[in-house]
Amino acid sequence: MTHTLSMADESLAVAMPVSKNEGAGYKIHGYVFSAPAFLLLLATVIAPIVVVFIVSLTNYKLGRASLSFIGLGNYTKLLQDPYFWNALKNSAIYTAIVVPVSVGLALIVAALLSSRTRSRRVYEVIYFLPVTSTLTAMSIVWSYLLNGNIGPLATLMTSLGMKPLDFLADSDLALFGLAIIGTWHMLGFNLILFLAGFTTISKELTEAAQLDGIDSFWDRIRYIIWPLIAPTTIVVVAISCIQAFQAFDTVAVLTNGGPYGATEMLLYKINQDSFIGLKAGYGSALTVIYLILIGLFSIFQVMATNKKAHF
Repeated sequence: MTHTLSMADESLAVAMPVSKNEGAGYKIHGYVFSAPAFLLLLATVIAPIVVVFIVSLTNYKLGRASLSFIGLGNYTKLLQDPYFWNALKNSAIYTAIVVPVSVGLALIVAALLSSRTRSRRVYEVIYFLPVTSTLTAMSIVWSYLLNGNIGPLATLMTSLGMKPLDFLADSDLALFGLAIIGTWHMLGFNLILFLAGFTTISKELTEAAQLDGIDSFWDRIRYIIWPLIAPTTIVVVAISCIQAFQAFDTVAVLTNGGPYGATEMLLYKINQDSFIGLKAGYGSALTVIYLILIGLFSIFQVMATNKKAHF
């Protein structure tokens, strides 16, 4: 009897509404606990973005003690700068190559590995190694592999009677050479994300699909796997686009934007104008455009994820 009364008292205590004073206390406690995270966000993200935008409205150059406000002058100059449009075009082409290839290959490899049990972990480690490696150091290795004179690829093509291709010295092939390295570097990360998405697919569904005649590998990807992991695919595509637009290491180490500006990316141009050319105001305007593009990719991810995506 006593136990029953205590249970009733607890239920009444839970059902009793919270007073305004108690509610205000809870809000204050919530603000206090979230204040450190908000201050960290303000100091490391919001404040730098505001400073960059303010500097983009000036003609400030690194090393000078004075500056003047020029309004949208840097943005007007930016729109008339052919080198900016060339860097933006190269970044767009690089992204258009790397994202579909890396996402498509990761999806196919994940589908192949999902059916394995013993050797799956070994393949996961092998494919994820490029992600953990330093891209600057691995770029040196790739410079040898893609070298048109002494590289193994050139040697193989010569032995087959073909003209060797120099992916990093030819202005028509340099961007594709960087895209090969970018795809190799991003494949493992996308693979892990897809394998995590595969855990949402039940075995009963795949077995039922096999009984209905969907037993080939490509049919399973088209009719079962891809529709069920559509939210994961959207996240992978958005993250891959952001990573592709952040291409800098391979450009700085292998090509320096050449030959003849064929591989000059947006992030590399920001670095050149801001720290080599010392034009901090103009470089900040380029950074604002870059942040807007990254923000658009993030908005696409949020909007697409909130919807029920079916392919």
